[in-house]
Amino acid sequence: MAMRNSSVKAALALGFLLAGALVAGGCLRRQAAPQAAPPTAKEPPPAGPQVKILHSSFVVSDCPDAKKMDSKAANAAMRKLVDPCAKAPDQAVRFQATLVPGGRIELASETGDRAEGVVPVCVLKNQLTHSVTLKERCTFDVTLEERTVPASECPKDKP
Repeated sequence: MAMRNSSVKAALALGFLLAGALVAGGCLRRQAAPQAAPPTAKEPPPAGPQVKILHSSFVVSDCPDAKKMDSKAANAAMRKLVDPCAKAPDQAVRFQATLVPGGRIELASETGDRAEGVVPVCVLKNQLTHSVTLKERCTFDVTLEERTVPASECPKDKP
């Protein structure tokens, strides 16, 4: 039974990691493995226009209700939380978001300090509420990270 519970928690955590990873603009593709080239002192930046994207992820950190929680509702709550964000302060920011029984979302620094730390203002544009049914608090580690990719890696729009 203990092995099954840990498997459920691992699957749920992996599900949140995979479901929570989103790329604003849908512009990220896998690159082919680089061909062997002689080492250089510094690689020049890729030629052509660059596109900035925002990568968001959230992972269950501490959640006693994880195996009973509605993962779709929790995923929707976390996506709604970071949806207004178009960029990340200092290229990347990490913080915690805690879903509290009753529907409130509490924000804290990466270390869990609610009085000090960095939380992006874009997150505060929300009402900081959720609809997940919980008996105990459920904390997520949230990461917002800006990335720059060549525009040539973006899929072309279809007519």
